[in-house]
Parts: sequence; C-alpha cells; structure tokens
Amino acid sequence: MMRPVTHTTKTTPSTRWQRLVRLAIGLLATTLGVLAVGTSSRVAAGTPLPKEFDGVDVKNLLGQSIDGNIPLTDENGKKVLFSELFDGKRPVVLTLNYYRCTSLCSVQLNELLKALEKTGWVPGEKFRVVTVSFDPRDTVDVAHDKRLNYLREFARYTAKEDGDDEPTGTALDAKAEAIDWAFMVGSERAIKELTERIGYGYRFDEESGQYAHSPVTYIMSPKGVISRYLYGISYNPRDLKFGLMDASDGKIGSLGEKVLLSCFAYDADEGGYAAFAWGFLRLGGVLALLIFGSFLLMWWRRERRRSAADAAANTQNAKHAGHGVVTPESAR
Repeated sequence: MMRPVTHTTKTTPSTRWQRLVRLAIGLLATTLGVLAVGTSSRVAAGTPLPKEFDGVDVKNLLGQSIDGNIPLTDENGKKVLFSELFDGKRPVVLTLNYYRCTSLCSVQLNELLKALEKTGWVPGEKFRVVTVSFDPRDTVDVAHDKRLNYLREFARYTAKEDGDDEPTGTALDAKAEAIDWAFMVGSERAIKELTERIGYGYRFDEESGQYAHSPVTYIMSPKGVISRYLYGISYNPRDLKFGLMDASDGKIGSLGEKVLLSCFAYDADEGGYAAFAWGFLRLGGVLALLIFGSFLLMWWRRERRRSAADAAANTQNAKHAGHGVVTPESAR
C-alpha cells in the first residue's frame, strides 16, 4: 500500500532543486573553471542560476510508468532493454551518473553505498540497484571496472558485519558478483530517450568536458513506475529502506519496520520521509489497546483459575460427605 505523499508538483522545479543545483555548482567548480563559487549570495533562494545550468533539473513524474523499450548495455557487454531491468517482483534503486566524473557522481555513489550498507539489506533477493551512465563516451570496460570497485567494497563490508574474514582475490570477486548492482551504458540516442522519459535534465559543458547535473536517486516499483525520489548527495538509510518498502507495496521489510513506516509520510518536495503526528497517535492508541487487552486477558485467566480452584474444592467436599464422614450432627 503506497504511503501518503504531500506537496506534489507536476513539472516545475522546486526551491529544493535550486538549492541542490547550487550545491552541485560548489562541487563542480574545480572542473568547470568558468564558475565562481560565491558565498551566501550564490546560494540564496531566488538567485538566478548560471547559464551553464540551463535545463539542469528533475521533473516530478511521481507515479508515472516509464516505457522501457530503450536499448542499454550492461557491464559485461550484454544488450538489454530498460524494461528488462524490472522483473515485476523486486523494486529497483536507480541512479543516473557518468563514470568518469570525479566530483558529484563519485560523492553520490559513495554515499549511496554507505546508506545501502547501513540498511542491512544486500541488493539481490529483495531489490536491485541499477546505475545508468548518461555519458555516451563511457564504455563497457569503464562500467565493468566502476562496478567491480563498488561491489568489492560492499562485499568487504558485509563480510565484516557477518564476522567473517575479509575476502580477497577470487573469493572477494565471487562475493561481489552475488550483489545485484548493474552498471549500464548506452548510445547517445538511447540515453537522450531515457533521460527525457524519466524527466532528468543535464547539460554538457564543452569547455571543461564535464556535465552539469543534479543528484537524485529514483526508487522504482517492480513494474517500472517512479515510486519515490531521494534528493541530494547523501541518503538516510531509513529513507532508503522506507522507499523500497513503499515501492514493493509492503512486500519487503519486517513487521517492526512496517509499523514504524506507518508513523512516517513521504514528502515529495523534500525527497524524504518525515514523522507525522497522526501516525504516532495511531500507534500510541494501538499500543494502549494492546496493553489494556493484555491486562484484561491476565485478569480473566486469573479469575478463571480461581473459579476452577473453588469448583475443585467444592467437589472434594462433596465426595467426603458422600462417603459417610461423621459430623457432630450425624453422631447424635
């Protein structure tokens, strides 16, 4: 069951996106050269964006299904359609990056890796992760090496959490391959079609050879519907887990996690989950009923045991009377 969504906009970029794009300016300033990173005046709300960032935005297409007949190539050189990344059973964490980026993309993917590790969930059985490069210059070899680096790090972390010795060599690569995180590349035409359909805007700077773009992680349903956006270059593991639970319609996650999720609402403007009072009041009411019900059950069981004991005592007294027990009255 989908969680409530608040403050949804259709296509107009929000103030949130202006702040994120300005954060991207700061991260890319060392490579864009033409940008001068200012102080508070540069990040103040309402400040016009520089021309290098014209068209850099993310359209809110929450709830829309993305037509997946777009050809891509995975890190092993296998040709797949975008639709084939969705198996109808598992939600998908989707990011759009380019692999030779040394600033914003690397930070975003590093932070996503950390958040995934902290959820305690490994991509595979419950969900999968897909990263698609929007740079047509990225090759299969580049995607393969990028994927292997991230998955090796993930494998080391999971081995440590499990109390195992740190894997190395072929053992490390085998453990990494078991993690379902794909790194895709595509032609210029395919990338343009995908980014237009998913509402992701970016801009190539000819002078620096770098891309201006915004950091966002998409949480997609098992059938390719945009379920949640997580904005920014760092992610709360709780938001990531809640987003996957919502995208799966509650099919993943423990009972306790589902109860906790009922106390949070997704905010489409902020791209995260926030606690809401009614959820906690509802949970408090349920807990109060459980406590009161437990008390009534204990009282009922105690009274039942007492009644059973009294009945047993009366039966025993009746048996003694039936066997001719002598009383002062019968002796006379």
